[in-house]
Amino acid sequence: MKNKYLFIFLLPLFALLGYSGGAPNGYTGSPGDGNNCTACHSFSGTAPTPTITLTGFPSNTYQPGQTYNLHLEVTGVSNPKTGFQVTIENSSNAKMGGLSSVDSYTQPGQGGNYITHTSLGNANHAWDFQWTAPATSQGDLTVYYAINIANGNGSTSGDYITTGSTNLTENTNGINNISDKSFVLYPNPTKDFINIKTDELINSIDIIDINGKKIEIPVFENKIDVSKLPTGNYFLHIKSNGQNFVKQFLKK
Repeated sequence: MKNKYLFIFLLPLFALLGYSGGAPNGYTGSPGDGNNCTACHSFSGTAPTPTITLTGFPSNTYQPGQTYNLHLEVTGVSNPKTGFQVTIENSSNAKMGGLSSVDSYTQPGQGGNYITHTSLGNANHAWDFQWTAPATSQGDLTVYYAINIANGNGSTSGDYITTGSTNLTENTNGINNISDKSFVLYPNPTKDFINIKTDELINSIDIIDINGKKIEIPVFENKIDVSKLPTGNYFLHIKSNGQNFVKQFLKK
C-alpha cells in the first residue's frame, strides 16, 4: 500500500519539475498546436503587463537557408521564474526550419520544431537561440510564442500565460547567401573579433544593427574588432563580384 501512494504523489511532482525544465511540445498557441500553456497553468488576480520583444530578423524578413541568432526578452515584470516556448509555421500550419540552442538556458524539442527554457533558463527573463530557415522557398512565415510569467511557488497555480506572434516576410530580392563551405564567420557568437574565412573576392563589408543602422568599424584582412559593440544581433552586408550577401552574428 505504501508503494502505491508513493507513486501517486511522485507523478505530479515529476510533471511539475519537467515543466520548470522546459515546456512540453505543442503549447505555443499557434494554429498548428491549438493548445497553449493555460492548459496546465492557472492565474487569478491582477494580470501583469509584460512587454515581449523578439529580435534578430532584419525588418521582420527572412531568407531561405539563412541562420538567424534570435533574442527573446520579457520586460516590465519582476517575477522570479519565467518560461517560454517558440515555434515557426507556414500558412498551412506546418512547422518550418530548425530551432536550436546556443547555451544551456534553452533546449530544442521535436527535432527543432520547438525551443523552450531549461531549468537554468527559467530564472532568466531573456533567452538567445538560433533558427535556420528552410533551404527552399516557403513564402511568408509566422513565429508563435507562449510566455509563462511564473510566481515560483512550485506549482502550476498563480502563473500568468501570454501568447503572441511575429509575421516574417520572405526576402528573395537582391541578397544571396554564400554557402558555409565558401564563407564562414567565426567565432559566432563572439565577444571580441569576427573572422571571415572565404575564397571569394570581397569588395566591401558593412555592419548593420537590427534597426538597420550602419556601424562604422574598420576591417583588417578579413578580421573585424567588434569588442566595443553593445550585446546583440548584427548583420554583415558583403559586396562580392557584383553581388550582395548577408551573414548574421551575435555579439555577446
